[in-house]
Amino acid sequence: MLKKIPFIGLVAVIMVMVTATFVEKTTGSAAGIYGSWWFAALWAVLVVFSLIYIFRRKMQRRPVLLLLHLSFVVILVGALVTHIWGEQEVIRLRLGEENHTYPFTVSLLSFEVKNYPSTQTPMDYVSLIKAGDKELQISMNHIAEYRGYRFYQTAYDPDEEGTVLTVSHDPWGIGITYVGYALLFISMFLLLILPHEGFRQALKKLSVLIVLAFLSVSATAQTAPKVLPDSLAEKFCDLYVYYNGRICPVQTVARDVTIKLYGKPTYRGFSAEQVFSGWMLFPTQWYKEPLKKTKNLAQENEQKAILQMIVNGQFLKIYPYNGQWYGIGDHIPSEMGEQNWFFVRKSMDYVAELAIQKDYKQLSYTLDKIRKYQLENAESLPSPVVMRAEKVYNSYNFTRPLAMLFATLGILLFIVYLRYWLKGKDVPKLLRVVVTFVLVVVALYLAAFIGLRWFVSGHLPLTNGHETMQFLALLVMVLTLLLQRKFVLIIPFGYLLAGLTLLVSMMGQSNPQITPLMPVLASPLLSSHVCIIMLAYSLLAFTFLNGLTGLFLKDGKKVGLLCDISHAMLFPALFCMAAGIFIGAIWANLSWGRYWGWDPKEVWALITFLVYCFALHGQSLPWFRHPKHFHLFMVLAFLTVLMTYFGVNFILGGMHSYANQ
Repeated sequence: MLKKIPFIGLVAVIMVMVTATFVEKTTGSAAGIYGSWWFAALWAVLVVFSLIYIFRRKMQRRPVLLLLHLSFVVILVGALVTHIWGEQEVIRLRLGEENHTYPFTVSLLSFEVKNYPSTQTPMDYVSLIKAGDKELQISMNHIAEYRGYRFYQTAYDPDEEGTVLTVSHDPWGIGITYVGYALLFISMFLLLILPHEGFRQALKKLSVLIVLAFLSVSATAQTAPKVLPDSLAEKFCDLYVYYNGRICPVQTVARDVTIKLYGKPTYRGFSAEQVFSGWMLFPTQWYKEPLKKTKNLAQENEQKAILQMIVNGQFLKIYPYNGQWYGIGDHIPSEMGEQNWFFVRKSMDYVAELAIQKDYKQLSYTLDKIRKYQLENAESLPSPVVMRAEKVYNSYNFTRPLAMLFATLGILLFIVYLRYWLKGKDVPKLLRVVVTFVLVVVALYLAAFIGLRWFVSGHLPLTNGHETMQFLALLVMVLTLLLQRKFVLIIPFGYLLAGLTLLVSMMGQSNPQITPLMPVLASPLLSSHVCIIMLAYSLLAFTFLNGLTGLFLKDGKKVGLLCDISHAMLFPALFCMAAGIFIGAIWANLSWGRYWGWDPKEVWALITFLVYCFALHGQSLPWFRHPKHFHLFMVLAFLTVLMTYFGVNFILGGMHSYANQ
């Protein structure tokens, strides 16, 4: 009974956290659960009985395991100290006013919203305050500290004459918690490298796995509408435009609009540039064309809104003046001068007239004049190299067909490879060489594609669901190539999982846009946090597919081998999960003044980690020693991963909701 109490307590804690996330979704707050005495008491009972069981099992004979379990105790002690003695409040400072709440005076000296060059998109919020006798500068992801009090940029007043800061005073809790995280990191690292621990023993049979899915969309058409010649449409879309909070080529707008309207970046053999310029210049012709069939009223309304924006010229903010960009449907400031005002107001009408008359030479000349106007009046523009890179990125995006190809090949290869594996025969060398070569080529393409998006956006592309799923697909391909000699089924699993993740990256929105980073995301911790978490998810996805395979196999030896493989994958997966949570905690502490805020994404990441920990306790829980039971658990446990990544984004929301964009 003693060994059951800690695990029963852990199940109870998990169920409370699951319930709390849905309570928060329904009522708007779960503070009454997370901050209640009985929830703290439940954690305390879990800790006490866990410690008793640990020492009754004489775990001190295995110091690394002892250190691992004690690290969780230290983390919880730190959280308790923060809960009892930590202080945090939000203060508003106005220019010229003083705050006397603390043992020293706090006043605001200046506040500034810094925008991305030539845009109105915020890049950072910067407050300069005076605390006591010291001046402190505070911005997003850059805190200031004075006499044990930490100041964090939180918000600002609409008139930009005041700032909102979070002030935290927690001299002991944060330090204790960080020590716990460090002990956890060290112990898990030792578990991975020491020869007598579970991971190194299972490493000899290491492998990976995958799941299937495929989907496709298409569009229908009738008679051909009017379009510009391809070269002229391309020139039209070479113009600069202010779009989605940044400056980019019109080609980017053209591609986004075309995909929204027709489901893919081409239509009836016309390029996105021809489609978009056709809509701009020959709207009556294009209104006759059938749009992509939509699944719901919201998507239909979106299409109608896009068409309205095209006709009104709202997509073409191509005229810069005094740090702002204007479209033909906007109010044009008269102070820009009569000549420029007339040019901005009439030039696109003239372009449309020339297009109808098919006076392409004069049309090309007019586009050159618009380009010249942009170069002369914009304060800052992307370099020609960046513009060219974005056009290449838009033109060579083949991830959707690759996704369907890989998902299909994964299914076929799984059938072929499984047949050879069950018979104990080697897969023909030619087949192995071909599928490996294809995997290498596609991995290089995807890496180049991600790198190009990185170059164009100016930040590592890991800020939304589309980008992270593409990065996950690349990780899967790399892991497949590295581990293919360990397990014969790794190749079909790799194809399937890469195809699935690429398909998922296309879901939610059919044309994910490149956007400037939100100020809170402009942190060097972003890339490491997301990369490590996504690596953990990819490893857990392999264990899920391994479990599916194991459940349907009848060969006991093969089932046992798959069990050992999944068991080995759990160690690095949970290590990455813990490291990702730790880095996320540091980031949260630097941005919001607390390392843990019970945000639904944080809670479900912890739930996922704790659920998978059960599978590593086979000595205490005999149920996991049966291979079929272990595989069943791996399949069911993966539901927590899906909930963490997708369910939280689309159902629960929270501060991490930007991840589903």
